[in-house]
Amino acid sequence: MTGLSRAVGVLVLTVMAALTVSSQETTTSQTTQQQTTQQPQTTNQAKSSDYVFPTHKQRFKRYVSSTIGPTRLGWTAASAGINQWRDHPEEWGQGAKGYGRRYASSLGQNAIQQTVIYGLDEAIGLDTGFQRSKRDGFFPRFKDALIQNVTSRTRSGDRVISVPKFAGVYTGAIVAKTTWYPDRYSYKDGLRSGTKTLLTGFGINLVREFVINW
Repeated sequence: MTGLSRAVGVLVLTVMAALTVSSQETTTSQTTQQQTTQQPQTTNQAKSSDYVFPTHKQRFKRYVSSTIGPTRLGWTAASAGINQWRDHPEEWGQGAKGYGRRYASSLGQNAIQQTVIYGLDEAIGLDTGFQRSKRDGFFPRFKDALIQNVTSRTRSGDRVISVPKFAGVYTGAIVAKTTWYPDRYSYKDGLRSGTKTLLTGFGINLVREFVINW
């Protein structure tokens, strides 16, 4: 119970911090918009002019797909297989039982991550989903794919630092490491795991941009 209480505490603190930061960012964004009302249309505004904020149904469907959709379940199976091959963590052993624990762990961590992202997106009014670039050329598309990993879109289409993404990635990793992982793991391992997940996201976005989107 101690590990669970600590994990819940971390989750609450993370969400509260995310909401505070987001509130500050929203205030700053509003001030900036007021200051530029009389100025000519900017390049960023031109790029976001054709953006349409997804409906509630679309956002919820994306949340379900990112949590328990076929692609996610396949990715989780592959991730569990790699950890099984690495014998990580070794306390969980091998065989079907060991693989099952690793699969459930990966699925649970991602579920927490996606739930935090979805919840904050709904609360703040942001779109953290991935969309293929509408620009031509390799490098513009490359840049758009990478930047989507750490940004979200407002209802007007402008990009801002993604508080939901950072909060979700690190909350999921920290809760996993401090709750159901062996006792030798701590929040520091969660921070490292979250950073690894975040970095992996850059590669995944490139695959979705240039190879196959899901």
